[in-house]
Amino acid sequence: MVDITLYLPDGAPWPYLLSEHSSEQAFTHDVEETGAGLHHVVNFTNLPEHIDLALQAIGEFARIPGAWATVGGQRMSSLVALWNRRNCYRQSLSRPDRAAYCQDNAASIRSGSSCGLVFCSVPCRFSCPLCALNGRPLAQSFGYPQTQVLAVLGEIDWCPNLTRSTEP
Repeated sequence: MVDITLYLPDGAPWPYLLSEHSSEQAFTHDVEETGAGLHHVVNFTNLPEHIDLALQAIGEFARIPGAWATVGGQRMSSLVALWNRRNCYRQSLSRPDRAAYCQDNAASIRSGSSCGLVFCSVPCRFSCPLCALNGRPLAQSFGYPQTQVLAVLGEIDWCPNLTRSTEP
């Protein structure tokens, strides 16, 4: 599992829930110069064990101007988007077949959006339902650089539920 790192501008209010859970070793905390000034840096590495606390922290940080996050070192476009993707992953943890859960979730989103591509079987609701390479559904071609770029753009490339094919 990839780590989540949250950045809180120095001087911003420290979320109470982090103070409350600081002794649990669910995260590390440091203060660093980030190029945009001093930031409190909170790193969650023990996921999915502490995913609920990480989601709560992301939700709290989303309310603080200037807060941001990275996943596996990649900066996320929005804390709200990160929360949505991590919450979806958390919901999949209780399912026996996570990949099927994700595909079913994507199919229900696709049917509600009038996608019209019956053959489309994207592996994640956060990937583009109109993307298929050379007539192959995205789920079957996920190992190719083009679809990996789509996963990066959709900020889901970290998700362990994605199926990555190595065959052409």
